[in-house]
Amino acid sequence: MTLFILAAGAALGAVLRAVILDFKIFKQLNIPYGTVTINITGSFLMGICAPLLQTSSMLYTLMIFGFLGGFTTYSAFSLDQLSLLREKRYNELFKYSFITIFFSLVALALGLLIGVSVA
Repeated sequence: MTLFILAAGAALGAVLRAVILDFKIFKQLNIPYGTVTINITGSFLMGICAPLLQTSSMLYTLMIFGFLGGFTTYSAFSLDQLSLLREKRYNELFKYSFITIFFSLVALALGLLIGVSVA
């Protein structure tokens, strides 16, 4: 049952990620802001959920490992970085990397503050 819950959450997260990445606005920009948006949003939601859910619960498995694991995407982030590097777009590479890492950490911290205060 745990694996089914995990798979269902991951599938929902991946589908939502695909829908967001398909937004027209993200296709018009010079760096992959769709992936940035997803990873920052996922970090924020992770921060909220982690202190509210018991680590041994099915809801934790569904949300943290399943949904947010399927929603966020470090592999796409890495692939985007490699593409920018190969294309010698160093300014965009630095900007993309900095924005993603810094604001994901800020979003996680903000989410944790909210999650802890609600818990």
